Amino acid sequence: MGQVEMGQGTYTTLAMCIAEELNVDWEKINFKPATVNPIYNSYFGPLMITGGSSSIIGKQLEMRTIGAAVNKMLISAAAKRWKVRAYNIYTKNSKVFNKKTKESFTFAELSLDLTTMEIPKNPKVKDLKDCRFIGQPQPRHPKESWAKVTGKAEFGIDIRVDGMKYAAILHPQVFGAKIKSYDASKALEKNGVIKVKQIPTGLAVIAQYWWQAKEALSVIDVVWDKGHFENISEKDLDESYSKMMAKDGSSMRKDGDSQKAFKDADKVIEAEYNFPFLAHAPMEPLGFLAHHEKDKATIWSSAQSQSLTQDVAIKVLGVKPENITYNTPFLGGAFGRRGTINADFVLDGLYVAKDEDYPIMTLWTREDDIKMGNYRPKYKNKVKVALDEDGIIKAFDAKVVSQSIFKGSVFEAFGYKNGVDGAQKEGLVDHSYDIDNHDMQAYTMDSPIPVLWWRSVGHTQSGPTVEGIVDEAAFAAGVDPIKYRINMLTDQRFINILEDVAKKSDWENRKKEKNVGYGVAIHESFGTICAQVAKVRVTNDDFKVEKVWASVDCGFAFNPQNVENQIAGSINFGISALKYSQITIQNGEAMQNNFYDYVVSRISDAPEVVISIINSGAKIGGIGEPGVPPILAAVPNALFDATGKRYHSMPIKLGS
Repeated sequence: MGQVEMGQGTYTTLAMCIAEELNVDWEKINFKPATVNPIYNSYFGPLMITGGSSSIIGKQLEMRTIGAAVNKMLISAAAKRWKVRAYNIYTKNSKVFNKKTKESFTFAELSLDLTTMEIPKNPKVKDLKDCRFIGQPQPRHPKESWAKVTGKAEFGIDIRVDGMKYAAILHPQVFGAKIKSYDASKALEKNGVIKVKQIPTGLAVIAQYWWQAKEALSVIDVVWDKGHFENISEKDLDESYSKMMAKDGSSMRKDGDSQKAFKDADKVIEAEYNFPFLAHAPMEPLGFLAHHEKDKATIWSSAQSQSLTQDVAIKVLGVKPENITYNTPFLGGAFGRRGTINADFVLDGLYVAKDEDYPIMTLWTREDDIKMGNYRPKYKNKVKVALDEDGIIKAFDAKVVSQSIFKGSVFEAFGYKNGVDGAQKEGLVDHSYDIDNHDMQAYTMDSPIPVLWWRSVGHTQSGPTVEGIVDEAAFAAGVDPIKYRINMLTDQRFINILEDVAKKSDWENRKKEKNVGYGVAIHESFGTICAQVAKVRVTNDDFKVEKVWASVDCGFAFNPQNVENQIAGSINFGISALKYSQITIQNGEAMQNNFYDYVVSRISDAPEVVISIINSGAKIGGIGEPGVPPILAAVPNALFDATGKRYHSMPIKLGS
């Protein structure tokens, strides 16, 4: 597998693709992470990376083709041995059978025969409608699930090798701060401490055991050059974002005559949306194990991109790519965090291990991760829509202010053009509604706070923005929110999804209760359309998402059980951002530290989730992320239904 397995079910679903075409015994499949090699590159371009809900989109046909090719070769090999025609042979459960004589070979018995055969160039794969395995609900492969429940599965921080040492890092608290001087004499006296080493991001303590290294950090005296950002707090950021909006921004979309449409409008609706910095908070803390041996190196990396990690190792260690042994363990969650563009935790691990005589596991604490950035950017969005006398939206203007994820990175050419960041415009400029006039602008803020893609990336701000203002327009027009959306849509897939979620939730007959509300949202991301209806109950100044109905169209669900798992997981992931999670800046540093103050949703927050899958036959879409944006809009819309008040900022605080 060139893809990494970080809980999203990629290993199982891609293995299903092999099993379908090869007719191999499902129980006997083994998983082996691939070495770094261009043949495993993603469909994003010339690199190995797992992200963007792209694994099944980019690799399903490749895996099926491999299975079909090997299957055809096995049949040819058996036909040659039995001296019969190929159509008299079939494969099943890792065996090749002779239809007439009932004889059989195991795949293993024919394996040597394959070494002298040409690989078929264009083997025919089955039509999806004819598949017996693909398209059916399948739990995680037993070897993966059994390894995890027995504790035998190795995640990044589980790796143990002979002679390894541990390192903990003292990072600055203020973003952009640098070390002026330090005194590590007391740390070096601590039991088990081997070395104190300055690296570009701070100081590393290397010790026999990690806790020895961590404890030693507390007795190092450091003088920091905190720089200008020490004077910046959340209020300053808000003010600078608002001031930026007063100017003309970079154009994201401009068509029709928006100015005239607003001048002629019967009604104008405006709203400002605020979305905070968000940490990813994967359950497994960040770690990196490396052994540098002069002109060669061995690394164990839980990064989402093997090739980018190897490129960084080549530069830091001065080792040729062919002399790097790369190992990929399981990843204990990621949500984009382990796909870091600035390679922060990878660089720490490499600089710590550089020129040392032993392998070193560099572990970040939860506090390191939450306080050091690589957040989902902070966004401030202003939108307005012009309604005619029939309540139809005739114009849609928007302004989006945020830092750029892509500017200045290796992905700049891909994601930052003409002053517009890809995460600012996705899901906004290409919204699904039939509106004639637009004027949408983007503004890029500079800051030492590192930002990164977060599950669903820019759709986490565009989804609630678009679906929030459309919901306000529906209310102003006096039209049912689902009917209003359907009237504004021309793509039948969107209409089908909305009609399906309305039916599944019994929308027209929803029960009216005091302090209970229902909200709807629909959004397309990563090639998949997802509509959701949320039911919320308000109690005093708190709310509970009691039930969510979700209808999803990803073209074709290769593994319906995994689709359901990912949609349910996305909904619960989104509830964290709706109710609790935020990073706030004061005097240049993040105020949150760990799960006690960077709060995520608990099991008590989990709603009942009912999921409906529509196989439309459209182009295959991703599934790991599309469930997040709709819940970020459906819940605020439901809260309006329950309270009569619109909430435009996250996390949502009732009564504020």
